[in-house]
Amino acid sequence: MTCEHALAARLTPPSSSTPVYKEECTQCFDSQDMAEGVDVCLSCFNGGCPGGPYNHAHQHSMKSGHYLTLNIRRSAKAPADSDERPAKLTKLEICEDTGADDYEYHTFVRCWGCSGARIESGLENIKPTVQAVIHAVEASKGHEIKAWAEEVTACQHVNDLSGQVPRDGFSLDTLHQCSACDKRENLWLCLTCGNVGCGRRQYDGSGGNNHGISHYEATGHCVSVKLGTITPEGTADAYCYTCDDNKMDPHLAAHLRVFGINVAAQQKTEKSIAELQLDQNLKFDFSMTTADGAKLEPVAGPGLTGLKNLGNSCYMASVLQCVFGIDRFRDRYFPTAADHFAMCTQLNPAQCMLCQLHKLANGLWSGRYAALETNSEGGVAHQAGIAPSTFKAAVAKDHYEFSTMRQQDAFEFLLHLEKQVDVAERSVNSGNSNPNKVFDFTTEERLQCLGCQKVRYKVQPARSVSLPVIKRPLDAGLAPVSLAECLELMTAEETIDGYQCPECERPTQAVKSTRFASFPKVLAVQARRFELVNWVPEKLDISVQVPLGEVSLEAYRGRGIQPGEEPLAETDDGAPAVAAQQPVVVDEEVVAQLESMGFPRVRCVKAVSKTGNCGAEAAMTWIFEHMDDPDIDVPETASTTQTEPPADVNLAAVEQLAAMGFARDRVERELRSSGGDAERALDRLLSIPDDDEAEAALGNSTEPVAVDDSQSGNSAFELTGYVSHKGSSVHCGHYIASVRHGSGADSKWFMFNDSKVVVQEMPQPEQAYVYFFTRVD
Repeated sequence: MTCEHALAARLTPPSSSTPVYKEECTQCFDSQDMAEGVDVCLSCFNGGCPGGPYNHAHQHSMKSGHYLTLNIRRSAKAPADSDERPAKLTKLEICEDTGADDYEYHTFVRCWGCSGARIESGLENIKPTVQAVIHAVEASKGHEIKAWAEEVTACQHVNDLSGQVPRDGFSLDTLHQCSACDKRENLWLCLTCGNVGCGRRQYDGSGGNNHGISHYEATGHCVSVKLGTITPEGTADAYCYTCDDNKMDPHLAAHLRVFGINVAAQQKTEKSIAELQLDQNLKFDFSMTTADGAKLEPVAGPGLTGLKNLGNSCYMASVLQCVFGIDRFRDRYFPTAADHFAMCTQLNPAQCMLCQLHKLANGLWSGRYAALETNSEGGVAHQAGIAPSTFKAAVAKDHYEFSTMRQQDAFEFLLHLEKQVDVAERSVNSGNSNPNKVFDFTTEERLQCLGCQKVRYKVQPARSVSLPVIKRPLDAGLAPVSLAECLELMTAEETIDGYQCPECERPTQAVKSTRFASFPKVLAVQARRFELVNWVPEKLDISVQVPLGEVSLEAYRGRGIQPGEEPLAETDDGAPAVAAQQPVVVDEEVVAQLESMGFPRVRCVKAVSKTGNCGAEAAMTWIFEHMDDPDIDVPETASTTQTEPPADVNLAAVEQLAAMGFARDRVERELRSSGGDAERALDRLLSIPDDDEAEAALGNSTEPVAVDDSQSGNSAFELTGYVSHKGSSVHCGHYIASVRHGSGADSKWFMFNDSKVVVQEMPQPEQAYVYFFTRVD
């Protein structure tokens, strides 16, 4: 049938930088491999499921008024019979796998303005947009490609390219085939003479016939561009054979114009080098870095859905499995998903953090995407799992570390996730539904001057603790330690030399300790089991004996000011007098060593300064101990030398933060105190909820800051989840998660190794890195 909406449509095809969600629904994990396929909106390129229990494509159409969609469905071809054995893989090779041999693609145009009817004719008006969507890179892969790709720059050979003269016999008709053979794919155009040569031959015989590089060896023409990767924006894969590396051609449009090629009229039809590298990277079985789970019983179902590895994303997957195993997170985002999608005003769900939290919860707990598969022998195989691509793009957006494809620290990601949830929840019910509140508790810091014996107590909000792990050498390895020993060390008194006592009015000694003022519903604990070895942080192979049963933290509760204790006058933070009078000039060599370990520079400088240039190991310990500090990323100079904050603040930053639910006067005040830095202002707004709590948190008070649960006085906990790190260094290895479902005699442990989920009969928390303890109420 024809459609008046299609005939009247004025659509703009997506550019190479436009996200196109064509493989999976942005609000659930229904994909192009399912029976209904995925509907891609031809106006904004959102992907939606057109059927099943959700029908998000229809919902998006009714909200946006975008009626025309392209349905894309993929089906697997039957495997061809072949006796040929695959070639041995000797190195990472970048060869294009188009998928044409494995899948068939089925497409048609649908109009939701015509009750979801299939449109068969009158499509000439929208054909360019349809073709552009078909050839576009899936949005989630676009984020991954950008993260995997190395920084590509121009070289002098590209910048100084001259003497461009089309060779004899050149015409645009010769661009479709290699000039020396019959290859029609992976073709490279010489930007000096216009010769077309095929790419390099790979070790398994695939790829080209080396005619591109042969042309360079014969002529010295070193700069070529890959045909099929040219975009209307003037970008393409360029290569310099002299430099033997990928290069950027900032003058590509002018260089191609010599050969009669108009970049504005080009459409990308082949994968770029970065796209091919992503395909190869994702073909590695990252879960093979550990044998854990290989012989255990595979399981699948609600709450037992695996997360595919996106490429070094195990740190994220392991934390998400533990966090969404917490009742408050599950109840906040799983049963309310349909209601949120119906009411959300964001037309691009992929960019809405709340949409992605609901999507992930539904994917993990609905059971719709958790089904065991059958292996080639007919036995039970692991589930395929779901790929949290859109969630990662949303939660890691613009973050200098988590937006990359490199391995990251799981505990750092937990802190980042909490911050992103805080920001998202501010816009909903004034943050009252924020599931992060299960982590909220308060600490009591006690400071006593050893000269006058007076004391000062300070109560501060917190969401996690970092436990030092005691290193005790044995003849073979390191001695195990107990959880209680680590807690004793964390709460033990430390001596402060050179403390400037306001009562004694001279430098003295003081002792300081930190204990629990209240307890959270869920206590997140980091075990600091790393040390510096040859300036590289390596993991200490120390067994931390953690009970699986009930653990009491009553011995580590603060008691507040005691009878006979005399309060100390309020002052700064008890910093040594010499530190207050003489700023420390940091050792740049130590700062550089810490930066090479992956720590941000602002933390490195602050750590070296706070530890008085005592070396990289002391500075690294300080960083681990202060990860929860709200001002951890505030430069020292910004907090100590700025006396006159700017009179005016950026109105755009004010509007952005006020839109999150913060009072406008507080936003302006925090922006001024942070020198106009919106990120630092946001950290302060989140760390101190309101002025009353700020007074309680920062003043000389023993009254705990209000936390979420009325039973926060209970000090009994049980281990309900943990994240383990397999590997010798923070720069390599693999993260897995273990989560307990149920309680008491009905409880059962499960191990989550990316997409693989197995029953864990014997939990082994001794080598865990992050623990989650749930309060026994």
